[in-house]
Amino acid sequence: MHSINRKRLKQANIFLIIFFGMSLLSFFIMNGGAFAANIRYALFLRSPFVEADLARGEILEVEPIIAEEGPTVARERSGSRILVAQEYELIIPKISVQVPIVPPRSGSKEAILASMEGGVALYPSSDGIGTPSGRSILLGHSSRASWYRGDYATIFSLLPKLEVFDEFYVVGKGKKYVYQVFARKILSPSDANALLSGYASGSELDLITCYPIGSASKRNIVQASLVRVEEI
Repeated sequence: MHSINRKRLKQANIFLIIFFGMSLLSFFIMNGGAFAANIRYALFLRSPFVEADLARGEILEVEPIIAEEGPTVARERSGSRILVAQEYELIIPKISVQVPIVPPRSGSKEAILASMEGGVALYPSSDGIGTPSGRSILLGHSSRASWYRGDYATIFSLLPKLEVFDEFYVVGKGKKYVYQVFARKILSPSDANALLSGYASGSELDLITCYPIGSASKRNIVQASLVRVEEI
């Protein structure tokens, strides 16, 4: 009897080991690329060969804005931040951009850069897409660096072509969010941080990339306001 119980216990342990092993393997198959990109950037940013302009400071340093809001707006604001990669797409017809919006796995510089390999990054401390009142911030590359391994190295290279009153869209979850440009700015990183840390007058989406092409010395910022939402 004891030998039978030991045999069953051994079989149960083997089953659990196999089950958890397969579960872990499946997890890494599905998410291994994201982890690999984060690890690569973590090592890259600590390398003595890193480009000087990337080695200094963060991409942005924008603090989340906490405003006094009613429970409905606060709930919508909180819920809209929960995004899944490629749940939304950014479409800018004037400069032929159609790109997934990717939320970083964390707020670290490594995670933000890694997410930009899969599209444009939703800045972690910004508001979500379609927030009734707040600012969403999307980051994209304007030029290809030797270390970049994604397909979107120049996705925002034509961002300076956008003008006031131009429209672009964010599409996802059966909705089309139509934004209209109201301002364009080229600022130093510190001035960009100050601008983006202020309150948005309504529902705002800002597109950010480095400027000029091949440098990270300044930030090219296109500010747009939500003008309508269409069902699709």
